[in-house]
Amino acid sequence: MVRSVERRLKTLPRVLTKEVTRVQARLHAPLVVLWLTLSIAGVVMAWLTWKELSDHVDRGVQMTAFHEALDQVFSSLQDAETAGRGFALTGAEVFLEPQRATEREFPKHLARLAEMAAMDPELRQQVLDLQALAVLKLSITRKTVEERRRGGLAAAATLVETQEGKQAMDRIRVLVQQMRSPRQNPLTAAGDTTRMRLRRANLTSLAAGILGVGLGFFAFYLARLGLQHERRERTLAEAKLHAERSNDQKSTFLAHMSHEIRTPMNAIIGFAELLERELKEPRQQRYIHSIRTASDSLLQLINDVLDLSKIESGMLELRPEPADPRGLCAFIHTLFGEPAARRGIQLTCDTDEHLPRALLFDQTRLRQVLVNLVGNAAKFTERGFIRMRMKGEPDVVGGIALHVEIQDSGIGIPPDRLNAIFEPFTQADGRHPQEQGGAGLGLTIVRRLVEVMGGTVAVSSVVGRGTTFRVRIPRLAIADTNTGATPGGSPEPAVNFDSLRAATLLVVDDHPLNRDFIAGLFADSHHRLHFGTDGVEAVALARSLRPDAVLLDIRMPGLDGRGALEQIRATPGLESLPVIAVTASSLSGDEQNLRRLFSGYVRKPFTARDLYAVLARILPSEAGAGSPGTASAPATAHPGTVEPPSPEFLKTLHDLETGVWPSVRDGMGMTAVRDFAARLGSLGQASGQALLMDYAAGLQRHAEAYDGAALESELARFPQILRQIGAVRPDPQ
Repeated sequence: MVRSVERRLKTLPRVLTKEVTRVQARLHAPLVVLWLTLSIAGVVMAWLTWKELSDHVDRGVQMTAFHEALDQVFSSLQDAETAGRGFALTGAEVFLEPQRATEREFPKHLARLAEMAAMDPELRQQVLDLQALAVLKLSITRKTVEERRRGGLAAAATLVETQEGKQAMDRIRVLVQQMRSPRQNPLTAAGDTTRMRLRRANLTSLAAGILGVGLGFFAFYLARLGLQHERRERTLAEAKLHAERSNDQKSTFLAHMSHEIRTPMNAIIGFAELLERELKEPRQQRYIHSIRTASDSLLQLINDVLDLSKIESGMLELRPEPADPRGLCAFIHTLFGEPAARRGIQLTCDTDEHLPRALLFDQTRLRQVLVNLVGNAAKFTERGFIRMRMKGEPDVVGGIALHVEIQDSGIGIPPDRLNAIFEPFTQADGRHPQEQGGAGLGLTIVRRLVEVMGGTVAVSSVVGRGTTFRVRIPRLAIADTNTGATPGGSPEPAVNFDSLRAATLLVVDDHPLNRDFIAGLFADSHHRLHFGTDGVEAVALARSLRPDAVLLDIRMPGLDGRGALEQIRATPGLESLPVIAVTASSLSGDEQNLRRLFSGYVRKPFTARDLYAVLARILPSEAGAGSPGTASAPATAHPGTVEPPSPEFLKTLHDLETGVWPSVRDGMGMTAVRDFAARLGSLGQASGQALLMDYAAGLQRHAEAYDGAALESELARFPQILRQIGAVRPDPQ
């Protein structure tokens, strides 16, 4: 009995071990299944919750964008209402600019709003209601404007008293408030549900983590990945910010360096221009020519660097104007013909006889492209030829495609360098001594400028036999030959400051060389010049002398040009004194700001022609001008004694009267008025019509002073001016 019990006691551990093993075997599978289930459920619930939260966030962002678009639509309607009210009270057209802007931009803003509300039927209906109310409100505003124009203030007030506009605007405000109701924010509406699901997902993930360490490691791994991703994003953001700051600093540095270089260059180029008139000895002429050539090269390098910076930052603007592309050939031949002939190089330029006489393009920039390409060909061609061919063909998308080919018989470019030559500061092969004279920016600017024009540039070359560049500019519109198309770069005639009525001029500049240069320009003329060295002297001399115009440098120590202008304009009697800004700044936005503040703008380095063009818009012309040391301008006389105008001149005037003048008179845009006045001034100077020049100068003064009433009256006198000149409408051809 006892032995039996002992045997059983001995076998008990083995039995217990087997039972434990059996139980472990039975529990292992359910525990693994439970762990996997909880793990998968935790991951799925977490993914679903985060996805739902992300969807809510996305909808919240969309709703925020919707509210911004809604605010923009509402703000534009308010601007239109304010503009209509201002015009109804004053009758001044300037108040209608916001209303016109709303008319132009409103359909686009409303379409964007409708697109955002496409998935929400209620919002879509509200947008349609808003559109109907907005159309009604704009219609009432237009009606108010028409009544004000037709019947004056009383008629407009009668229409306003009906309160139709106010009622429409009140309904718009109520509708906008409804569209901005809190129910539209998915983050607020679903916040509690999202938080509850997020809590459940966290509990499930915790349970799965307790049952399996692997899930914890997995979560740690994901967290680590997220941290690394965040660090990478932060690093990229910091690098981007640093690059943007570096680019801004580079642009600012280039602009400031350009200013510091342009200021002394103004004196170098200016005095060289004055000496070139006076020195007649061949050796002295060669020296002056060398100074001018070196100065122009340095100025071209500065302009190239600034142009490249503008192109890279997207700040370069094209200014298309009617011009004859054949004039570019004449300009290239004038510029490079003599140097090429001295080296025994045959320079030719052929144009297709079917090429239109006038195309709409930015001739300054296209001229820059051709000068760079022909100059590059001249640098690498020691003998042989340089040929430029120009032709136009109908473009598949409309307009004319201009093709220009520049071929030379120079040293050629290795095949492996054909693409590299368009990179900044890169040259074809540094082993050639000709390349040491450039910075490697010319071809880079060529490609960037052509791309800005929407065109392409291609190159082919054979080493030792020459290179061919092909430029294609598409979609150029054909301009009317009567719109004043100008040759692409014909030399400008010399100026005569005595063709302007004798005036007292105040010149203020802190650099004595610049003052001496301007004094040299006006030497022996009938104008009286006084000089100042800083802003304080500018204000004092302007108040004491009461000059006819002021040439005011902008960057001066102490009181700068802007501060001096403010004090001059605050002086009684000097509110309308013409003040011309003279600056060497190249900072983006400076020119536009200065043109808005000042009566005129001259950028250093400038020539006598540049200064004359600005003064001619301010000072009236004087008949019978002529002065020692300056070339005679076209003779002008009193309108009663001029020679009969030519038929071509009369036809141009009548084309302006029927085609340009009505839109300028009705639109009253200051830029359009200035352009119209400039064209009349050029016609008057070319034909010797002093009356037309005086009329153009008056338009310029009123436009610069933003005197709307005087400008409207002066524009209305244009047909009378034509009759005084003796213009008779030409017979139809």
